[in-house]
Amino acid sequence: MKSYHSFPKNVYFITTSAVYHAHIFQRDVIKRILIDSLNTGRFLGQYKLFAFVIMPNHVHLLLQAQANHTPATIMREYKKSTANLILRHFECEGNTEVLWDLAEAVKNPNRKNFAVWEEGFHVREIYTAKFFLQKLNYIHQNPLQEHWQLAKTPESYLWSSARFYAGVGRSLIPLSDAREFM
Repeated sequence: MKSYHSFPKNVYFITTSAVYHAHIFQRDVIKRILIDSLNTGRFLGQYKLFAFVIMPNHVHLLLQAQANHTPATIMREYKKSTANLILRHFECEGNTEVLWDLAEAVKNPNRKNFAVWEEGFHVREIYTAKFFLQKLNYIHQNPLQEHWQLAKTPESYLWSSARFYAGVGRSLIPLSDAREFM
């Protein structure tokens, strides 16, 4: 295990939640929007993505900010683009019930008409391999928690990076390998 001083800079554990923690990320089509948007930020060089999990009402990420990007700029772009695509999807399918709920969640109607995400996000900078491993395991175990029961094993939950780290298949999107830190 590498020492504190040799651990890379700008590595973060990030959690962001749906507005009112509503379960609006349950359907595969919405999860696919969230995954594809993660891949876009990775492809554009905003960050190296090490791990992720898409849960019914929140997202956990392990990433390393690149170039002039910070967790704030990364999350602002991610939440803005995913909210736009999610709203477009609900509009196209005529899902007025969800759109009504998202309109009711708006705190400042002068700025926007719908709210998909809670304002802000939680971020923890990672300084040690031990803390990194703790968060990596937390991400992959999240779908198995008793109150979720989304899968029987971490690698059987498609909407996370667990398959990649378990060595049983590829992740839905390319990842940077966190094992380089260990």
